[in-house]
Amino acid sequence: MKTRFIIQCVMAFALCMTLATGASATELKVRGNIDMYGMWSANLRDHNSDVSDSDNYFTTQRMRTYFDYVATENLKAVLGLEIDTVWGSGDTGDWGTDGNTDDPIEVKHAYLNFTLPDTTVNVQAGLQYVALPSVFGHPVFDDDAAAITVSAQINDMFGLAVGYTRGVDEDYNTETDKDGAPITGMSKDDVDMAFIAAPIALDGLTIAPYFAYAWAGANASLEATTLGLEVNDDATFMVFGANAELTMFDPLTFAADVIYGQGETDNGDIETEGWYAALAASYKFDMLTATLFSTYATGFSDDGLDDQTVLPTLAEGWGLSPYIGGVRAFSTTYDSFATDTLKVGSDGTGLWTVGLVLDNISFVEKLSHKLVLAYAQGTSDEDSPATFTEEDSGFEVYLVNKYMIYENLAAINELGYFSASCEDLEKTDDLDASYFTTVGFAYKF
Repeated sequence: MKTRFIIQCVMAFALCMTLATGASATELKVRGNIDMYGMWSANLRDHNSDVSDSDNYFTTQRMRTYFDYVATENLKAVLGLEIDTVWGSGDTGDWGTDGNTDDPIEVKHAYLNFTLPDTTVNVQAGLQYVALPSVFGHPVFDDDAAAITVSAQINDMFGLAVGYTRGVDEDYNTETDKDGAPITGMSKDDVDMAFIAAPIALDGLTIAPYFAYAWAGANASLEATTLGLEVNDDATFMVFGANAELTMFDPLTFAADVIYGQGETDNGDIETEGWYAALAASYKFDMLTATLFSTYATGFSDDGLDDQTVLPTLAEGWGLSPYIGGVRAFSTTYDSFATDTLKVGSDGTGLWTVGLVLDNISFVEKLSHKLVLAYAQGTSDEDSPATFTEEDSGFEVYLVNKYMIYENLAAINELGYFSASCEDLEKTDDLDASYFTTVGFAYKF
């Protein structure tokens, strides 16, 4: 019933907005995408041929639709919905496809966007995408969030952006006890983050320094890995970083990240601090764009869990490829295929990488290719609690073939291969290779 109620609410909301559109100057714009594909794989997550994979094939799809309710160029509201379906899975994916025991519709975005009159100050409040500046997605914060952000272009050279987001608030609810009194739960159960960024634009060079600060109450439901800490007391976290892009030598361009972060509990029992850096150099040829890249982030030390050297993360969005970070050609994606077994690769921490990307390769009209070659090695101490350490490594090959059927419709084929060694897993150096292939479609509207 919950899903049916959500659908009815969405339809009622759309109808109300349509009626309002006819009576006012509000314009409704619709955009989005739908991706669907079938995947065949072997050793996708366990890297062990002796254990039979539970499912070597599945078909999945994702549809995202965004409704922009535009009053003027300075005022609009945005509603974003997402529907994820694995064919044959649950009441919404089996025969009939109209079951209501699952919740196939997710509210991805719901925010207000406006610019203050006669200024360049823009305000965006609600469920929105929030990310600190980065090259490969940010390892600390890069996610959808309930937030308010305020940005302004001060002049042609300087800009400023500030934001606040709440990640956890368990006290706020509408539940009541048997006598009708509200159930408030525990105090100090919130997790918050605020940030400030000051982008600077010069001729052929942009630099975006930023600072972020997060705080968590002693009773917050926060996984230990989220902050690199076990939050058994009030915890604080801060990060200093800068993102830069050099374009003055175009078609040769450079992009870089430098991040330092630290976190600790209020009683000082647990502390961690670490850093991350990324560098990418790209050159655009007539028939392809070549990018050399490398990232490095400190990992776990062998000094004990109460004193660590890993960069604390909150809601990461980092990624290089399907196995290292979870970047795919389809929007229907997962975290990192290497994460479940190797316990590394989802956020870039505890990892050193180097690789080459050949993108936009085209020899035939409407047909293009992308090739990623990536090598990863752990940076955690061998005697640390990490599974993937400085003694372990992995190599990935990822190929994407894309054919444009229409201007906005593509047929896509992915081919992925990953081989790794990890001494901590069953006392063996070599893991069985993992590979997958997909065939599907991507439509943007």
